[in-house]
Amino acid sequence: MNHRPSNGPPSAANPRKKSDVDVLVVGAGPTGLTAACEALRLGLSVRIIDHKSGRSTHSKALVTHARTMEVFAVMGVADAMLAKGVPFAALNVYAGSARQATRVDLLGLPWCDTAYPYWLSIPQDATEQVLEDHLSYLGGAVEWGTSLAELRETDRGIEALMQGEGDGEKITSRWLVGCDGGRSRVRDQVGLRLRRRDAGATFVLADVKSTLPIPQDEGRVHLDPDGLLLVVPMPEVDRWRIIAHVPTQAKGSPLSIDAGFLDDLIRKRTGLEFGSHDVTWTSQFKLSHGLVDRYRKGNVFLAGDAAHVHSPVGGQGLNAGVQDAHNLIWKLSMVDLMASPEAAEKLLDSYEQERRPTARSMVNGVARVTAALTTRRSSIRRVVGRLSPWILRRPAVQAKLGRTAGMLELAYSSGSLSTAKGAGRRLSNPRLSGGGRLYDELPTTGWCWVVWGRAGETRPDVGAACWRGMPVVFLVFEIQGAAETNFSPDNRVLLVSPDRYVAGSGSSPEAIGRHGSILEALRT
Repeated sequence: MNHRPSNGPPSAANPRKKSDVDVLVVGAGPTGLTAACEALRLGLSVRIIDHKSGRSTHSKALVTHARTMEVFAVMGVADAMLAKGVPFAALNVYAGSARQATRVDLLGLPWCDTAYPYWLSIPQDATEQVLEDHLSYLGGAVEWGTSLAELRETDRGIEALMQGEGDGEKITSRWLVGCDGGRSRVRDQVGLRLRRRDAGATFVLADVKSTLPIPQDEGRVHLDPDGLLLVVPMPEVDRWRIIAHVPTQAKGSPLSIDAGFLDDLIRKRTGLEFGSHDVTWTSQFKLSHGLVDRYRKGNVFLAGDAAHVHSPVGGQGLNAGVQDAHNLIWKLSMVDLMASPEAAEKLLDSYEQERRPTARSMVNGVARVTAALTTRRSSIRRVVGRLSPWILRRPAVQAKLGRTAGMLELAYSSGSLSTAKGAGRRLSNPRLSGGGRLYDELPTTGWCWVVWGRAGETRPDVGAACWRGMPVVFLVFEIQGAAETNFSPDNRVLLVSPDRYVAGSGSSPEAIGRHGSILEALRT
């Protein structure tokens, strides 16, 4: 099935009058770069602008999770990410002044259904470099030093006034994607609101080298009555990210975050002589949480921090933004393949229907965890510190922690694109008996069918009308358990969306089509 835009039916989603560019992306962080790369890969024309003078050199977000690595694999940048990162081997959780840790062996968790069984430590500036290099490879470039002055929707699309050096430039784009962060100008211009809730806690971040001889690929979590402290490995040898909850300072009195401050803080909460030196980046901020009221207004969409903000605990923000962009862009690329204007609108609406509940759950979950770890009552922090390591000793809890933080358990509610049985779950990626994994057999663009067969079984006639002209992947492998695969004897056929979520499962393609499948909305 071709993904390149064609002359489809006129609609609000598909205006007949030609615009200057298919997609205008505002903001060149990981979310915006993902959106621009995916637009080019799927045959859309794109421009991407950012008011900054160039790519940031600060590390900022540090963790890329398993589900995001799966997205990067589809995009073709996973190997470049791995070359610049280091997998976490373990988390060592300490309660108060205890010297004995509860060890969570991250590499030993049951990650059977992913090719990326770890949390990857890679600084945000390295992630952005990988994505910007890929954008260049695809023929695109970030227009640095260019800001969005204003925008309005017309019958031709989104008319945007861009301001760079010298005179402004006015262009019309079919769609506009706001990836311009928590203070999003795009969001303000279209009248969407992100309501922030003060979390009542202040955090400091610092990237620092240490003389302490501790394992280079293991993190430490100290649940001290004085406050939460995380020591997270970075790819550079002996360099660590320090994340610490600290008392909120009087307005206008920021802390001086230097080597001495860090050594003193770490000594008080861990008893370790950290030997801090070469502090390269620091940040101090009050935590807040928030979610935008809508992800779409007309042909303007929000993604990443423009749509949701939360604490750095769990490292979810960058990952959620990349997944937002991945979800949105394949839908923009397929608008012209829909059978009617109404079907095209439903496809575009599904972006918010899928991604906003995911963000709401993430924001609320991170807020609850952060509140428990940063409560002002030291007696409660002491109890949390004592109970948490005990709870974390359970293998089932460790597996849940790894997979949930790794974003492998995210699922969309049925009804966003399909009410078919099994819709909304991520397609698992089990190992195959002949070597490799399921994802290795799938096309990197478009919808497809995946059919589980038994040894000696006749392969399906892929030319039959029931398959709607979409690729059919027929696989014979041993089902090893429900946690590892979406298949069962009664669900041997899966309809898989371009972002590798299941849009329906059943005994046959006809059975899936009878239950509200997206199939009826696609032109064939």
